[in-house]
This record gives sequence, C-alpha cells and structure tokens, in this order.
Amino acid sequence: MARGSDTALRLGELPARFVGGVAVSGRWRLSIGRCKPRDVVVVDGRCRVEPAQGTPDVEIITDSTTWAEIDEGRSSGIEAFEQNRLWVRGSIQRALEFEPLFDRASAGGLRYEIRDVEVGGRAINVLLAGDEAADPLLLIHGLAATKSSWLTIVPELARTHRVMVVDLPGFGYSAKPRARYDAAFFAREMFRFLDALEIDDTFVAGNSMGGWITMEMAMGAPERVRAIACLCPASAFFRRPGVRLVRLIRPELAAAGVFLPRARVKAALKQLFADSGCLDERWYDAAVDEFFTMWKMPRFRIAVAAAARRIYLEEPSGEKGFWARLGALQTPALYIYGGRDVLISSRFAATVTSSLPHAHVEVWDDCGHVPQIEFPERTTQRVLDFFATGAARSEAV
Repeated sequence: MARGSDTALRLGELPARFVGGVAVSGRWRLSIGRCKPRDVVVVDGRCRVEPAQGTPDVEIITDSTTWAEIDEGRSSGIEAFEQNRLWVRGSIQRALEFEPLFDRASAGGLRYEIRDVEVGGRAINVLLAGDEAADPLLLIHGLAATKSSWLTIVPELARTHRVMVVDLPGFGYSAKPRARYDAAFFAREMFRFLDALEIDDTFVAGNSMGGWITMEMAMGAPERVRAIACLCPASAFFRRPGVRLVRLIRPELAAAGVFLPRARVKAALKQLFADSGCLDERWYDAAVDEFFTMWKMPRFRIAVAAAARRIYLEEPSGEKGFWARLGALQTPALYIYGGRDVLISSRFAATVTSSLPHAHVEVWDDCGHVPQIEFPERTTQRVLDFFATGAARSEAV
C-alpha cells in the first residue's frame, strides 16, 4: 500500500478511536506527507474527518513515517516537534489537545494529558506527563510565554518524574483574573494548584519570570519545595531608573492593545538565543503564532504588563528586600545564566553566589535566555543530576 493511502486509512480510523465525553471542540488540519490535507472536526462530543475547508484552529504538519509512529504510540507529537519532525501553524495549545483525544497503543511514546485544574473557582491549564507515582516536578514559564516553552525537555523529564507544566494565571489557557501578578500571588496560586492535585512537596524549575516565582515558592514555603532550578531567572534589580514613573503606570492601559508587526516579534524572539540558527525557521513561526493567539486577549496583555511592572518594582534591599530574603534560603538551588542573555545579565550570577553561597551557580557562555530550548539535552541532564543530589541533601538535613 502506498504511504499516502496508508495515511488516509489511518486518518479515516480516528473517529472510531475518539474518546467520548471530551469537552474540547475544534478543527484540526492534518497535512501529512503526500496525503491530501484532512480536517479532524470535533463538535458536541463527536468526531469526523473531512476534506480540508475553511480556517482550522491549528495545522499539524509532518511526514507519513512520523505520523505512523505517533498513531501507533511509538512516539508522540511533542517528541516529533522537539526532533524537528513535526510542525505547527496556529495555536500550539490546540495542537497539544489533539493527541489525547484518541485511544492509541502504549508503545514507548510519551503519553500526556491536558487538563484544567480548578483553583479557587478558577482554572489553571496544565500538561501532565510521566508516571503518577514518580517524584513531582513543576515547570513554570516566563513572561509573555506559555507552557509550550518547556516542550523541548518534557519527554526526557517525564521518564523519571511526574511533570506538571502549567500556564500561569493570566497566561496561556489559564484563567485571567484581576490580580496583583506579583511573585507572592503566583507562588500562592501554585501552592493551591499543588493542593488541588494532592501534592505535598515538589521539585520546581522556572525560566525567566518563572525563576522569580520558583525562588518565591522556596522562600515562602521551603517545606513544600524539595529543590529548585532557576534558568536565567528574573530577580530584583539594584538599578531601577524611572521607578517612580513605573509606579504610576497602570497595567490596565494594556487592555487597549498595541499593534505589533509580526516581523518585529519574530526578530525579538530570535534575540533570546545566542545562536538563532539553532532552531528551524518553522519553530519561530509556530512560537510567533502562539504569541499572537495570546496577544489578542486583553486580559493576557494586562497580565504581561502587571507582572513586568511587579518584577521591576521588587525591592532589592532592606530587611524584607529580595536579596536579604534569598540569603536565608536553605532549599537546594541550581542557577543557570546565559552569557549571551539579552534580558537577564549573567552578572547576576555573582550576586546570587554572594547572597547564597551554598547554591550551585553556572554561567553558560554560549547560551542566551532560554537554555531549555537552545540546549535541551544539556539542560535536562544538568537539572536531573542536580535534583538527584539536591534531594539527597534535603533528606540528610
């Protein structure tokens, strides 16, 4: 049988494998190898496959061999995406929602679920992967980002941990309440999220703003945080020109929106990497699509503005200042800074070392702002190694 015919047959079998009772609905366009594009449509708890028409929520693009591996459970869309064998145009979240809609064999590929967890009457959207009995690991994204910024390392982390990749409140597909959006708010919401999942303590890793929140969690409730990994974390600035003006600016003004040229957003995204050529151009297209999906939401724009303002206004000094509080931290902590990070200076490494002598602090000279994307294998190995030794140290104390 020709590959195109085989692919068409596999697609035609999807409705029979559809998991009934799922609340998700939408139109997923599958462009697979030489097979004509097909739309998988889910409406009112029913699934059908039809010729491509109209505008889909997302387009998933791959080759016939990769699709067969995913269909047979030998791989997953996340793994194929990380390996540059699958591409997405449109919402990455909608692409992630597709795979769990269907029964498939368990043949070694990553298995995950996308779920809304109710926290105080509001939903936190999370991707869950790995053995439920394994040590929990919470991953927290950065400013203006979503859970998709961790997809490059989720498959490897899920081999040894119960991985929870959240969209923070205000971001991604989580609820977007009126809130302060400071570190204390995010930390409190993350602990309430863990409570909802009946998790007493966990490892936590955060990138950029996520690192700021990770540190706040460890400082505020060290008994619930086994060890932390902060990748290019945001933290209190000693020099804050215009701080009085920033205090006067209201985040709600962001609701009006600002026109952002796609080319400028893509260029800004590339600046986050020491070597922007480390990623295929189609990866940037997917990331920009995801950003604009979020940017259309006024409450997302308000959350971005509010969180950025709170980071800038964080008091660095004094008895209750950030660096004094951090200095009292006993939780095992790993810090990784990028020597070519355009957002968070690697000079913070010296400040952390001075404030927190027992922390493990590294500067990767060849890295930008998102090590988990630029160097996924190195990041995964370093984080897992540290968590293994950090857990041992915590138990010995």
